[in-house]
Amino acid sequence: MSRDGGRLPAVSTTAEEPSAPAPVLGLFTVPAWSVRALFAAIALPLVLVGVPEGPWTVIAAVLVGVSVWRPRWLTAWVLIGALLLSSLAGPGTLTPRLLAVIAGAHAMHLLAGWMLALPAAARLQPTVLLPSLRRFAIVQAPVQLAAVVLLLLRGGAGGGAAGPDVPVLAVVSGLALAALVGLLLPALLRRAPR
Repeated sequence: MSRDGGRLPAVSTTAEEPSAPAPVLGLFTVPAWSVRALFAAIALPLVLVGVPEGPWTVIAAVLVGVSVWRPRWLTAWVLIGALLLSSLAGPGTLTPRLLAVIAGAHAMHLLAGWMLALPAAARLQPTVLLPSLRRFAIVQAPVQLAAVVLLLLRGGAGGGAAGPDVPVLAVVSGLALAALVGLLLPALLRRAPR
């Protein structure tokens, strides 16, 4: 009933009404599961090259599978952490493998975020990913340049006498990791208001 006492007009729900047209997504779309396939295509080679032999390779490969299967479990970031920590267990020199792990971990972080946002059955316009890819390139250019400069200062892949000692790099990496955990832990442990 309306305020003036009259009846409201009835709404017709018959099948005669035309349905709304399907939304036009654009000229070129890809299935969103291709983001998951790209994650696996980047993560598996890094696992095979970046993780020490033994059970760690199998564990990391299982983490890749779980990350693709259930992105909401956030195992992609556990995998990224395992890759980065396993690079500290290496010989301690800056190598091209380390450059690949740096870029690959960043790419895996982006792809894992996209996997969280995109259902596997959805369609995706690749152009919406361009701003993130641009930021990836802007960040990776100076990072890779700095890593190459450090690689050259160390005297190549064999490690020369010109660079800092291995324990110094390990201590700096450990302190950076501890500082990152110290900064992020309070925010992660904070409860959401109810």
